[in-house]
Amino acid sequence: MSEYNMMTPWELFLLLEQYGKREKMKDETAVTQAYLTAHWQRVKKMPSLEKVLKGDKPKRPKKPQTAEDMLEEIKRVNAAMGGTVY
Repeated sequence: MSEYNMMTPWELFLLLEQYGKREKMKDETAVTQAYLTAHWQRVKKMPSLEKVLKGDKPKRPKKPQTAEDMLEEIKRVNAAMGGTVY
């Protein structure tokens, strides 16, 4: 007698949800690529590949955050999300 690994309806839902997100991401990537290709065909001066790829990296702060700086940032994000102050 063989055992079957059954999937619950919830597990199926999660699997399908992730599949949908993956497919949407693929579609958005294809549209972005098509957009950039069309845009770059029309520019007079092509930017260097290094400059284009470097632009995606987040900029780091020049100095490390202190504990007070971190607390202020948390308070700012909390207030922006409608949180309460304790």
